[in-house]
Amino acid sequence: MRALLLLPLLSACSLTLEVAYPGHRIQALRTQGTYCADRNTRLDYRFDLEGRLDALEFFWVPEGVGPWRARPEEVFRLSGPILGPEVRGYLEVAPSGEVRAVYVAPQGIGIEPLPDRRLWVRGMTAGVYGPYVPAQTPVRPDSTALCDPGW
Repeated sequence: MRALLLLPLLSACSLTLEVAYPGHRIQALRTQGTYCADRNTRLDYRFDLEGRLDALEFFWVPEGVGPWRARPEEVFRLSGPILGPEVRGYLEVAPSGEVRAVYVAPQGIGIEPLPDRRLWVRGMTAGVYGPYVPAQTPVRPDSTALCDPGW
């Protein structure tokens, strides 16, 4: 009978579980507007960072493809620490979509482009990944001498 009297009290209790995000925020990821269709490109990027990153992942995927579907050669992970408030650098990319190198200012990252691509990043703090953040605009292939504008 005592167990029956405690049952209403237990049903009035609730457990709230909150997952705390470790504290970084990436926003306003920007890239140049074109990449070279016939040779490697240094794809400039910059973004605003609140907090500190232990690592940063780059995803160089065709427009319309989510970063979770990136091929292994389209992903590059850079170890930190990486500090804000503004992070700049470049990727070296190949026309095939391969990310060859990534640099944070004053260095750069290189990737060879594919038709209409978008750069995505995702930070990590204390072993916990933050959200995917897309660049504000897609990057289009260009075969002219102006395909790799400097920032």
